[in-house]
Amino acid sequence: MRTVLRGDIFEKKVIVKEFEDDFKTDSFIERDIVLDNEYEKGIVTFLQLDGIRVSIRRTEIQSYSLDVYHDFPFFKLQFEIEGSSLYTPEAQNEMDVYIPQGHYNLFYIPRVKGKLTYDTSYRNTLEIVFTERHLIKLLGHDFKESFDDLGNAIKRGYTFKLWNRSGIIDYNLGQCVKDIQNCGYEGVLKKAFLETKINELLLVLLAKTKEKDYRRKRPLLANQGKILEIEHYIRENLGERITISDLSQKFGINTSKLKHDFKLAFSTTIFKHITTLRMEKAIDLIQKHGHSVSEASYKVGYKNQQHFTVAFKKKYNLLPKTLMEEVRRA
Repeated sequence: MRTVLRGDIFEKKVIVKEFEDDFKTDSFIERDIVLDNEYEKGIVTFLQLDGIRVSIRRTEIQSYSLDVYHDFPFFKLQFEIEGSSLYTPEAQNEMDVYIPQGHYNLFYIPRVKGKLTYDTSYRNTLEIVFTERHLIKLLGHDFKESFDDLGNAIKRGYTFKLWNRSGIIDYNLGQCVKDIQNCGYEGVLKKAFLETKINELLLVLLAKTKEKDYRRKRPLLANQGKILEIEHYIRENLGERITISDLSQKFGINTSKLKHDFKLAFSTTIFKHITTLRMEKAIDLIQKHGHSVSEASYKVGYKNQQHFTVAFKKKYNLLPKTLMEEVRRA
């Protein structure tokens, strides 16, 4: 299997990547690529499992486009946590695939030949590529009959997208994505964990296609962009005092609609979402950056350490100092 890329990011050179048929491998492969060029700076982690190729990207970028061609049918599950991605096919009768910030899609393209455009300044993504062989391994040889929409697209050779317009990454999906991105296991345990999580994602999303009129059931928010903008603001300001009233005034949306639409988009309340993000950031500060509990609690917006301790214990049934002790032992 072969992929051909060309663009300014490669100084107009043609880049050819060769892969084993169906991404077959007997081993688990992991490697980090450090990018430091005019268009992209950061780290891309590539993971190779049998039948699955994963890339985790956290990079600062200058907007760029590149030509892309795959000589194999292309199955992909893509999450744009931050940033955006647009595939525009060369053939005018084929569908494009646009995934904006905070969205995802599962899609199949029988013939990939077109242009990829990344019009953003930062990308935080999880991209999972696989082949029909993996679906057979996961679902059995009759999966095309069981999943009509995808099965018919494969049989007849046309593009399939789970969502015509990409779906919002809700709280539960976001947690699963983070589990994959931040997996701390190593060796065979990491391999087993990733395979389980990725297959879980595929099964959950493919199961949606079994629901009657599933595409119509997806809630479409008129102010979807604004809700995502609010969520991004929350992430960037966890150390500050954040209230629903303040968010309502800042973004020009009444409090009732804000609470309703936010829960519709992220399957949780604003308060619970803020608390979860603060706890996750605090754990990261303690485990990876050597902060004390006091320092971490202050940086995530708690002026009173005791309030942080109570919230942490309520969420994880664990005291922050226990986490500190585990870090010291490690």
